[in-house]
Amino acid sequence: MTNNQKLAGRRIAVIGAGVVGACCAAQLTLQGAQVTILDRAVPGMSGSSRGNAAHIAASEIIPMATPGIAFAAIGMLLDAKSPLKVPISQWPRLTPWLSRFILNSKKSIHLQHIKQLAEINQSVFTDVEQLFERTGLSNQLRRDGALYLYETANSLAKAASGFAIKSSYGFASQLITSDELYALEPNLAKVFAGAYHIPQWVTVQDPQKVVAGLIDFCLANGALLHCEEVVDFKWQQQADTAQTGVNLNYKNGRQAQFDQVVLSAGIWSKPLLKKLAANRLLEAERGYNLTYTDPGFNLQRSIVFGDRGVVATPLDHGLRIGGWAEFAGTKRPPNPKYFTAMDSIAAEMFPKLQRAQSYSWMGHRPSTPSSTPIIERSVANPNIIFATGHGHLGLTQGPSTAKRVLELLVSEV
Repeated sequence: MTNNQKLAGRRIAVIGAGVVGACCAAQLTLQGAQVTILDRAVPGMSGSSRGNAAHIAASEIIPMATPGIAFAAIGMLLDAKSPLKVPISQWPRLTPWLSRFILNSKKSIHLQHIKQLAEINQSVFTDVEQLFERTGLSNQLRRDGALYLYETANSLAKAASGFAIKSSYGFASQLITSDELYALEPNLAKVFAGAYHIPQWVTVQDPQKVVAGLIDFCLANGALLHCEEVVDFKWQQQADTAQTGVNLNYKNGRQAQFDQVVLSAGIWSKPLLKKLAANRLLEAERGYNLTYTDPGFNLQRSIVFGDRGVVATPLDHGLRIGGWAEFAGTKRPPNPKYFTAMDSIAAEMFPKLQRAQSYSWMGHRPSTPSSTPIIERSVANPNIIFATGHGHLGLTQGPSTAKRVLELLVSEV
């Protein structure tokens, strides 16, 4: 523990025990706060933090809302093999989010959001390594780089502009030939025209173990973990307009009071943002994956299949194949056809893959129309800090978000 604890004795609730909430709780515990972690489920055993792709991908600074996406999306929605999936029944409900998403695809706005993501991601690797070292999780990190693969010369050429943008912000890449690719990863299908290699890429051995490890660190150092669902916030307004503390109302009718609160519940932050009159658009971007526990070969690094919207990651217990973006809310069950399609893609990309032993996952990633996270102080009460909306990058941006949350908690309003 640090000798310069900025939050010594302060009672702080962290709502959400996913990877972002776990990072925030660990950072605040290191600073001496009396942290109480609140979640409806066992940390790391549900949601995006259990089954994500295990990537710490700082170079991912290109928002989904790119110029021309509105026209491209129409074609993708009509293509069953497309990585974008939006059931027709969801279109009316998604109108506000989609409208802002289309607005964000304007080139000038798109470039602003690239800059914002790049600023967040500049310190990612330093922040990850520092937090993982201080919480005893350094052995979870694999500094193995990543490969972006393309199946045609045309798609390889089209990808060049995106990698040039990443390079301009310090995330360099190298174009390699198909022969060089197969020398690196001989178990790939021989269907690729070429690839980009990004050395600045880290994966974790198992994202579930990362979240559980962060929570275990907090509990070992005095934090509390309560299985509670927060449904509302209350506080007393003082004569000088200052707020003193925050009361949290739980679904079971109980209450608890804290000095400050961090809202980091992923997509489940959405109803609580509304309670605080925060005009922030957040939607569940559902991802699917399969983890093959006895794949029959070793993959040396993370692979992004650029034409498929699918990634492959070596874990400590197998090979994970996943991806896609399905905007279908939080109540619909997983679509079993997508797991079948994912399995077919895995077999196509890795001809030697042994597929007999696997488990499936579908999770809800909290997605904003800009692809930039919500890390800010609540206007309704400055003692409440928002840390949500990280989309695909919760594991990547979690430690950096935790540092920003710490700054907001200790700074004057």
